[in-house]
Formats: sequence, structure tokens, C-alpha cells
Amino acid sequence: MARYKPEHKDVSKQRLIEAAAGLFRRAGYHGIGINDLCAAAGLTRGAFYGHFEAKSDLFSAVISGSHDFINRLRARTARSDKQLKKEAARVATDYLDPKNRQPVIGGCSIASLAMDVVRSESDVKSAYADAVRTIVAEFRRGESGEVIDHQAARAALALCVGGLLIDNACGEDPEGSAVARAAQAEVRRLLA
Repeated sequence: MARYKPEHKDVSKQRLIEAAAGLFRRAGYHGIGINDLCAAAGLTRGAFYGHFEAKSDLFSAVISGSHDFINRLRARTARSDKQLKKEAARVATDYLDPKNRQPVIGGCSIASLAMDVVRSESDVKSAYADAVRTIVAEFRRGESGEVIDHQAARAALALCVGGLLIDNACGEDPEGSAVARAAQAEVRRLLA
């Protein structure tokens, strides 16, 4: 019997988390079964249970994992506080741009899984709250410390997620895009 390299388990676990993140964002937590998750990751059901005791544990790992919104904020490279604030505003307004709606909702667990988290156990809610704190902290980050007011950063996040959810829920109705554009304008003002 062939032995796997030590890092094989970590790699297969990460494949499972990444596959689950995409499936959960598209179909919701209750819309996907363990067999679907394993098939998408190219793993067996036995491999699933080698990593997680239950689907809710995998869901918690998805929520605790990497998020595109956080990654975009972390990728800011400006050297001055003023430029870092501008880059934070750009990340937020790009997030809310109606033409980016489908790619963002397809890649943002913070927005697309919020209602599933509401219906989840406390460990999932705690992981979500940690991700929210991380986004707020990234909004505030500057070269010389925190450059955006805490309340403004929280409001910017609420506008981003809420604006995106409303735009997505409205589908092709222009009211959704109008809400997203209004949220964009307010985010620009808050992060100026």
C-alpha cells in the first residue's frame, strides 16, 4: 500500500475547504450534501471524515478561512496613510460596482453566506464575527497606525455587504444597482 507524503492531508483538507466555499456560496449550506462536497474536491467520503466530524465543522472552516474582501484590503501597497485610505475606498467601491456583482457574490463568503451563518451554531457565528473584525481592522490600517475611524470602517463594511446583497437580490431590476451605487457614494464619503 502506497503511503502519502506528510503534507498530503493538509493539501486534501485545503481542497475540501476551497471546494466547499464555492459550493456553499452558490447553493447555501443546506443546498449541498457531503457527497457533493467530496465529489467537488475529488475526495472520498472517508477522506471527509478524516478532516471533519460534520458538515458544520467544514462550514466553520470555510468561514474562518481566507476571504477575497480581506485579501484585497491586505494587498494595499501604498506607503502613505492618505494613499492607503484611497486604496481602501477603491476596494470597497469596486466591491459594490454593479458590473462586478456576480464575481464578487460568487467569491465573497462574507456576503453570500451571511444568512446561512445566522442559522448556524455559535462556533460558525464566532468565526464570522472574527472575519468581520479582520475586515474592519484592515479598513483602518495605515502606515502610522489606524487611519480610518472605527465606526466609519464598520459602516463601510455594512454598506458594502448590504449594498451587494440588495443588488444581488434584485437581480436585473435597476433598483438593486441604484442601491449599490448609493452605497458606493456613501463609502467614498466615509473613507475620504
